[in-house]
Amino acid sequence: MQVEQVVEGYFAAMRARDVAAVTSLYAQDATFILPDGREFNGVEAISAMHQGVFSASAPVPTAGAMILADNAAAIEIEARLPDGSSRHTTNHFYLNSDGKIARLNVYIKAAM
Repeated sequence: MQVEQVVEGYFAAMRARDVAAVTSLYAQDATFILPDGREFNGVEAISAMHQGVFSASAPVPTAGAMILADNAAAIEIEARLPDGSSRHTTNHFYLNSDGKIARLNVYIKAAM
């Protein structure tokens, strides 16, 4: 699978709050890193983390500018929070040779 397809599938699954669809995009030994430094290692831990996010009225992400490479992507994100405010992040995707997400790092824009 090409990196753009993975990214599009990821955000479609996130907006649909579809844990199975999100999880299917990850490699079994993937790592997901939150802006606060917490790491989730392995597809089961990542799946549980996403389930928790979806259960807690997760923000709705909208992808903005993308920088795409053969096996990596950086995407600006605007996430609308339940209270109507927005959070701005970037997601950095790294794919393995099978086209699965091997690592996803989320960075948050600091308030100025």
